[in-house]
Amino acid sequence: MNKFFVATPLDFEKRTLAEMKEVWPYLLGKDAKPHSLPFPEVAVLEGGLEFETELFIGLQLNFFLKTANRILLRMTSFKAKDLPKFYQKFKGLPWLDFLPHANVTWEVAAQKSRLNNEKRLQESAETALKEIFKGQKGTESCASIYIRMDDDLCTISLDSTGEHLHKRGWSVLKGEAPLRETIAAFLLEEMIGNTSSAELAGITLLDPMMGSGTFLGEARALWAGQFARDFAFKKWKRAPKLFASSSFALNYTLPARMPFKAYVGYDIDADMIPAAEKNFAEVERQLQVVQRAGFVPAPHKFIHGDALKLETSEDGPVWLVVNPPYGERLPVADQGGLKTLVKELCLRHKPQKLGVLYPEKERLSAVPAGYKLFKEIRVNNGGLRCLFTILTRL
Repeated sequence: MNKFFVATPLDFEKRTLAEMKEVWPYLLGKDAKPHSLPFPEVAVLEGGLEFETELFIGLQLNFFLKTANRILLRMTSFKAKDLPKFYQKFKGLPWLDFLPHANVTWEVAAQKSRLNNEKRLQESAETALKEIFKGQKGTESCASIYIRMDDDLCTISLDSTGEHLHKRGWSVLKGEAPLRETIAAFLLEEMIGNTSSAELAGITLLDPMMGSGTFLGEARALWAGQFARDFAFKKWKRAPKLFASSSFALNYTLPARMPFKAYVGYDIDADMIPAAEKNFAEVERQLQVVQRAGFVPAPHKFIHGDALKLETSEDGPVWLVVNPPYGERLPVADQGGLKTLVKELCLRHKPQKLGVLYPEKERLSAVPAGYKLFKEIRVNNGGLRCLFTILTRL
């Protein structure tokens, strides 16, 4: 068994745990069929989840977790108060089983420890790795090694992810002040809550200020894997052979789900329409490759126009989700700001449910007539403290 740590944004831990439980039965065993391992005992920590499972199983979480940052393989943890002990422990790890050479990147942090010189810790680890590989040094980094010293406890991890997990491999173009995909997925999942699949299938999702379409693309792919991008573990010498095949994703039996009935977006910037179209088309393309005969194209339309002048004419209930421009860029900044914006959106589009992301300092002081406050969620959006307020119709 191997120990893993799934790193998440703060306060995302329980939502990521729920995702992990949902996808667990569909992960593959080494025979390329759904595995039979029980769900592990998971420690929910600040900023992540820690658990033990088979290496083959834990690595696959990279494909499916939407709200996580990255997945680390714990190599070891030990108490160390001097460099010689640290050096010997580091050198004794099975690096030859994982790495092809000694060219790696380092993430080193130390606090409240006698070994608190991060530079010396890295130099010691580099020396050990060079001796293990006897001068073999590739032209490119083959892995990232994380070293953490906290209260004299040293934890050494190997990054299985590579680029941050918010880089899905389907967002081709970005707009101004883009929303991270991990945040978009988290907010959508919070908005969906316990709503049944049958009910969602009758709801149109509308983003009235869609930009490059992050909310809509994430909603389309919430329950699908991301297989097109490379992950760091594929370079490991112990990388499961199944994942070396270009068609390995076809072995998964996840149901082909389309959470919403249709996806609609408006934007006042004409340049955002082709950007959103291209991003959404890439999501659809990747889904079709994996779902094959089960794939059903998602009804969608992206319209150039002002959401505060347009009205929605969709059949059936509409949910509205929006990350509006902040400050002076807000279309109604001089007319009541966020309060006016939310009121106008409710009047024109009459959503059954509305989710709006905005800076915490501009907290929505009044709920529009005919609606009630369902939930408020604090979110760090690019270093800005924000609230995601969900309203439902009375």
